[in-house]
Amino acid sequence: MVEQEKTWDFDQWADTYDGWVSADDPIYFRYDTVLARVLSLSGAARGKRILDIGTGTGNLAAHLLDLGAEVVGLDPSQKMLEKAAVKLEGRHGIELKRVEEPFLEIPYGDGSFDAVVSTYAFHHVHPGKKPACIREMMRVLKPGGTWVVGDLIFQSEDDEKMMVDAHDWMEDEYFARIDELLPVLRDMGMMLKSEQYTMITWVVWTIKPPAA
Repeated sequence: MVEQEKTWDFDQWADTYDGWVSADDPIYFRYDTVLARVLSLSGAARGKRILDIGTGTGNLAAHLLDLGAEVVGLDPSQKMLEKAAVKLEGRHGIELKRVEEPFLEIPYGDGSFDAVVSTYAFHHVHPGKKPACIREMMRVLKPGGTWVVGDLIFQSEDDEKMMVDAHDWMEDEYFARIDELLPVLRDMGMMLKSEQYTMITWVVWTIKPPAA
């Protein structure tokens, strides 16, 4: 029997999302710390163009803009994007776009961005789609550019099973795993670097090889 893919109503989270993440749960999420690390790894600066996938209410996008980068924010939720638009109103260099599957169907050409970043969104992508999503993100990344994801991630299948068995709410998510990301990136000629911040929160990144 084929498992039906999970879906989420992201629109219903729009009004409460910022209040929820502002709690910055130190046991599971460390939201502000992870955003700061993704920001530092992104290389955001004036003249850089950065793609923020799952931009939500625009929290990371705001920080990227603060450093002078031009930012494209993709998200499947129109209400989340409306919140982001209000938050970022009057800021230069921001483009917000609704895309049903923003990790898998990026509406930009090859090598369009100096960095591709995402925070707390990749765990909504079905495991079977994750390799294709990584290839799609790398497609729009310039050679020498940086790919950075801060999210709920596990080291291995055993680590994931142990935590999911202990926490019912985790059954609703599609966590990435380091042992699954490594071979996908290796096949593309890239090495994965990683830092762990909580039992389930990691920042992972790599640099796309320069063009031959």
